[in-house]
Amino acid sequence: MRLIRTWLILLLPLTLASCMDTREEMQINKDGSGSLALKTDIGKMVEMMKSFTSDSDLQKQGLDKPFDTIMLLKSYLDTAQNVPADKKASLQDGQIHVILNVKENVGKFDILFPFRSEEQVSQLYQSLSSISGGLKNVMGNLGGSNTQEQGDKGLPQLTFVYDVSIKKGIYSRKVNKERYSVFSQDMKLDQLKQLSSVLGTMNYTLALTFPQPIKKTSNAKAVLSNGNKTATLSVDLLEAFEHPELLELEIEY
Repeated sequence: MRLIRTWLILLLPLTLASCMDTREEMQINKDGSGSLALKTDIGKMVEMMKSFTSDSDLQKQGLDKPFDTIMLLKSYLDTAQNVPADKKASLQDGQIHVILNVKENVGKFDILFPFRSEEQVSQLYQSLSSISGGLKNVMGNLGGSNTQEQGDKGLPQLTFVYDVSIKKGIYSRKVNKERYSVFSQDMKLDQLKQLSSVLGTMNYTLALTFPQPIKKTSNAKAVLSNGNKTATLSVDLLEAFEHPELLELEIEY
């Protein structure tokens, strides 16, 4: 279990920075409730990190067998000192599903947040993008270290740069220029390009499902499906880091 914990600590900053193949899914029901899921495939990183670990160590620590667990964010929020009460309230129902199968180079890191109303969506995104409420601070306790130190070592989160809201049948996702300025200063693009040269192309996919058919979308690259109720937008991650407007979107439904 100790090695598993160490692997999670090493993988977490990269996962939260969205510098892997990432899929952001949001589903809204007719009553306004729904869920937001951030799904990250870390299989390529597991394969790379496996090369630094001997077979005997993997067997000794139980990593020669599949690992599948669900962690409730509330248990980490209870002891997260750097997260304000309002941010804790937005994030406390979240859960993280971790799947590791080192032998098969399988790694999944899925974060799920339910919400009860469309108004809560913007609050949830604000908590995710906030420096004080971001997941790096919440999950810093996973390593048993100071959350601020953990956050400083990580890469910036792509989620940080967007303002997201839903109001009166309109979904809006726009770049916050002030936050992107901070993001671009912290962004280690050269390191990401080096990582990409080793792991291959990394994509960010946004998939949004609404209770009614979509009437209009502002981004011509968004693909409609599911009876026009789902819009999917996929971009090269490094391009999105440099040009976040690629993931801007306004949808009327």
